[in-house]
Amino acid sequence: MGLRHDVDNVYGLRKGLPRMIEIEDRLDLRSTFFVRVDTIKSGEDERMLRRLVEDGWEVGLHLINTVGSPELPSPREELERLRRVSEINGVTPCGKTIGFKGEVTWRVMDSLDLRYMEGYGEPSIPVRTFVMPTHLSLDIYYVRRFGEKKGYSMFKVDLLKRLGEKGVATVLVHPEWFVRSVGGKGVTKLALTILGVKKLNEVYRTFLVEFKDQVRFMRYIDLHGVLSRNKV
Repeated sequence: MGLRHDVDNVYGLRKGLPRMIEIEDRLDLRSTFFVRVDTIKSGEDERMLRRLVEDGWEVGLHLINTVGSPELPSPREELERLRRVSEINGVTPCGKTIGFKGEVTWRVMDSLDLRYMEGYGEPSIPVRTFVMPTHLSLDIYYVRRFGEKKGYSMFKVDLLKRLGEKGVATVLVHPEWFVRSVGGKGVTKLALTILGVKKLNEVYRTFLVEFKDQVRFMRYIDLHGVLSRNKV
């Protein structure tokens, strides 16, 4: 099972990511953080990500310019910026700014010549880059819509079904929701955050503990190695 985290904002990078790392480290697990380059605002941000990689986690590119727009830094520029932090093996499209645009985004990601990429489903065009299985979003789909208990219960049903059918699954969780509530907006979100409602800390810990002896949790680069060898 691949563990994926998308770093979409500075808050998630500086506040949420350390809380996720603490949970995973206590369980001796490692995962992949896909980072938007515009969340890296300082030398300390870069150093923090380098330490993350040195301690065994993986950093990948969370692509902003998913259509190759000339009005934004090019996808290649984003990649080279992130390479100042780490070797980059994979890319995923960020849903904000432009979002995933099907064949166009598959072509853009494929043009980066990385080892793997993940979008939504399978591309309908020929690509050279290995395509990872589409993720299940524990936070912004299950917990946001249905709450911690019901959402986690529904997530487990879908996860076990996918594992049973495919033998492999990938799971997405965003680090910002380890500090803020994933539910509500504005004042409601603030209140839920203060009350600790729809935060991911305990849900994520429960998930990892419950499945740790049933599956092999992996960084995406490690999962890529297994799947590419077995051609899953």
